[in-house]
Amino acid sequence: MNDATPPSSRANVERIDDRLGLAVCRVGLSGRTLVTYARDHVSVRTPSKPDAMDANTIDLEATPVPEDLEGWVERFGETVGILGARHVQLRWESGVSEDTSSQVPELDPYLAASAGALGMRVLPRMVLLLDELDEPPRAMGDMVPVAPPAGVPGGAVDRRWHGARVLYRYMEGEDPDAWREVDESMIAWNLEVQREMALGERCQVWLTMRHGGPVARLHVVHDQQGLAAVEDVVTHPVVRRSGIAAALTYQAVRTHLAAHGESRVGIVVEPGSAGDRLARRLGFAPHAVVWTALRGAGSA
Repeated sequence: MNDATPPSSRANVERIDDRLGLAVCRVGLSGRTLVTYARDHVSVRTPSKPDAMDANTIDLEATPVPEDLEGWVERFGETVGILGARHVQLRWESGVSEDTSSQVPELDPYLAASAGALGMRVLPRMVLLLDELDEPPRAMGDMVPVAPPAGVPGGAVDRRWHGARVLYRYMEGEDPDAWREVDESMIAWNLEVQREMALGERCQVWLTMRHGGPVARLHVVHDQQGLAAVEDVVTHPVVRRSGIAAALTYQAVRTHLAAHGESRVGIVVEPGSAGDRLARRLGFAPHAVVWTALRGAGSA
């Protein structure tokens, strides 16, 4: 919008929120990913990392008709799969009200049956948008932004970046040995993408430090057009449920808004999860459910 637009004209402009949930899911994509917009879908392809599922997907502009799912699976194979993806992933969203509970929503049974016949699982993720940021109780720890490595080995910056990598091992579950199953190559790729985006001023990684070691991490990424997302909030199992994740998220979002005051900030969580509860406590409100129909790698 031109800054010369009269205030009276600006007052009549309304923000369009259609498919904003899927846009939040895509805000962290980097220049490595090819995003193509068509009339009824958005094609997302990352030739350099075809096994990154959210970076190789087809996002539908509307909830699919059950009879059309097979055609979309074929379309995926012809466009995304041809670049090496061994999975099939389709996503679409359905709007929800701001007072929607954390209970997992139900998928249309006919659509679920059609997906099942094609060997696909359909999982929901809740997209919440920040309404008004609420400050949580103070938690112990030093919350610090992390600059990307400069390329020179050693130094405090590189150690903090390494700390962010190590914490990725605790993304899933409470089992202290679960990290042994983590895909280290995917972690390395994710952090390399974040480094590139950080150098381009689109991503900020944050750590919480206690007793000189990292105990929590997250990053805030934005598209330079007014949409931002909080991603990969991880705390070490030893300090979970202590308020550290909430305090770190609050600090990171507050800092982002201080620099980008007009941003809309979103977060994608599993309905009813700890991340869902954390986001709601901080002032995020439900906006949409993004349904992911997945077959292949990672769908078991």
